Amino acid sequence: MLTSDGASSKRSIRSAVLPVVVSAALVIPNLFVIALGIEDFPFTTAPMFAHYVGPDTQLYTFRFEGVRDGVAEPLPIEQTNRTEREIMRQFASWYYRPMTDTAPFRDLDPASGTPEQLAARMADFFGPIADFLRDERDIDYDRIDVYVDHVDNAGALISTAQVGHYDTSTRRYTHTYEVTR
Repeated sequence: MLTSDGASSKRSIRSAVLPVVVSAALVIPNLFVIALGIEDFPFTTAPMFAHYVGPDTQLYTFRFEGVRDGVAEPLPIEQTNRTEREIMRQFASWYYRPMTDTAPFRDLDPASGTPEQLAARMADFFGPIADFLRDERDIDYDRIDVYVDHVDNAGALISTAQVGHYDTSTRRYTHTYEVTR
């Protein structure tokens, strides 16, 4: 049987140890992620970068067009059972991935920056989408073109550049845009 002194000492130990354990459970994983530079949910600092977007910030967006019989049309993202936001987040975070040292979602593996690795990732992204649209929605494209659109703060198009295309017959992605540095 515990005396009131024993119960009180257990409570004081619990009140001293519990905050340390909870703090460690929250802080240690975040320190690990910061040290390794990993940017992935829920350990991401990306939202804090949003305040750097100002009226003079250059804004870009990706656009996908399906091409069949030489005629291009917007890729029907809504037919994939995903929202455009879900598809674009997955595309930008896991497939196209920026490689610059300052990009919050950069890929830290230098081998991922090769043109061959980019083509493989892009084929891994567009292949299942093209297959799903063909098999489940009876929408068959010859290729899927990928564009980067430069837009203003209201989303109006300033300029556009085709950066590549996925050929559904060969199941290969070809990156067509050359960057000059």
